[in-house]
Amino acid sequence: MLQKDLLKITKWGLGTAVLIWMIGWLMLIPEDMSAQIAAISAETVKNGRLIEQTGISSPIISFSVGAMRLFGVNQLSLHIPGFLAILFSLFCAYRLTKSLAGGESAVLSVLILATSQATFLVNNELGDASYLAACYIFTLWQINTYLQTRKVTSLLLSLLGIAGLILVKNTFPDSASQWPTDPLLTLLVTFSPWTIFLILAMIDLVQRVIFPDQARIEKHELIFLIAIIMPFIVSYLNPFRATFDIYMAYPVASVVTAVFIIRRLESNPETFSGLLAYVHAVAAYAALALLFFLVWFTFPADNYYGLVHFMALLSVLTWLIFFSPVRHKLIVGCVVFAIGANLVLTTYFYPNIYEYQAPAKLGIIARANGAAHDRLFSYQAGTPYSLRFYSGVQVTEVDDFGKLVGMKNCLVYTHQNLLGEFKAIRPDLQILGSCDEYPRRILDFRFLDPNTRASYVESKVLIKL
Repeated sequence: MLQKDLLKITKWGLGTAVLIWMIGWLMLIPEDMSAQIAAISAETVKNGRLIEQTGISSPIISFSVGAMRLFGVNQLSLHIPGFLAILFSLFCAYRLTKSLAGGESAVLSVLILATSQATFLVNNELGDASYLAACYIFTLWQINTYLQTRKVTSLLLSLLGIAGLILVKNTFPDSASQWPTDPLLTLLVTFSPWTIFLILAMIDLVQRVIFPDQARIEKHELIFLIAIIMPFIVSYLNPFRATFDIYMAYPVASVVTAVFIIRRLESNPETFSGLLAYVHAVAAYAALALLFFLVWFTFPADNYYGLVHFMALLSVLTWLIFFSPVRHKLIVGCVVFAIGANLVLTTYFYPNIYEYQAPAKLGIIARANGAAHDRLFSYQAGTPYSLRFYSGVQVTEVDDFGKLVGMKNCLVYTHQNLLGEFKAIRPDLQILGSCDEYPRRILDFRFLDPNTRASYVESKVLIKL
């Protein structure tokens, strides 16, 4: 009965999660490593060779280039390799858990990983996190298989997974200051809504390793503990860590959490009622309060649909917590919260944030206005990768103002406050578009406040000479 119930919940949860992942593919690519991967991959496909050396590992560029050659040069193609890597992680987590703890735990591990907040976020990016997680959990699965069967093939496959980790993890963010997030804090926030279960599972795992029930410690329990801890140690020691370097530990954490939950449910079906249920309810309503703030206060001019989604989520959760007769309501509640919250974020909050991605939006305008090779210039505004990707052409930075204003039939990307200088010499110029840009990667509450937002954005403009 437990496995049948979990299978129904997982089918529903995984299916809706995948749908939300795909909706996220339609959002603009922000000006970060994702834009760099997008621009370089698109230019490699068009030119037939890699023309720019970067700090991004070759396999990631190769995956993106291959997807674009198969499905066309567009942003949807870019997400397919990472999506396949996430699916592979889910498969490996399932096989690993099933070999150790049976079908119920295996199904639940897939559900936990698919609906953790980090998976939704990683799916929206084009970095190395999904590939690292896939290689890591594949390695652990093959190591466990070797310990069980002593087959040399499994040992060789585990070495192949390690090689994949080394090849993929040759990617570094632009600067350490761009990624100030603490790894443990990232875990606590982005493993939600399963964080409380994970904390309890880790306490249980440490106890089982230190005080084993039998005369010896189970090998897989010690391996799992080390496998979860190692990415955090490496991340803390890495001065150029990226926010989701630790995501490689999430599939293993999902396995440990699933095994813990099923073990407790089998020993006592009412184990997650009482105090733990109330703690989850308080955490859920606290998260809903934060979600309400993001919907109501940050973008008040366009919050109708966001509020509709939010009220629907609030109603369903309240019914589940206080009135629903369904079995395993704590598990169902976590899934409903993950799906509902990310539906609000993906369809309302993130798109509003990406309205402040000037390079991407003006790149689309540049393409629509016939941006040609060597005819798109930037003046004192850098050469953003998202501008290159969405315009479809290279961006040339020009510092000689006199030379630039003397050109004809060209597009110029620059700061809004420099527009007067161009108009003074070229009154015939056309303003094709303008857009505010929030240049930082990490959101600031002062930016989220509509009353102070103007002080934290830069206005960019695209003109035609």
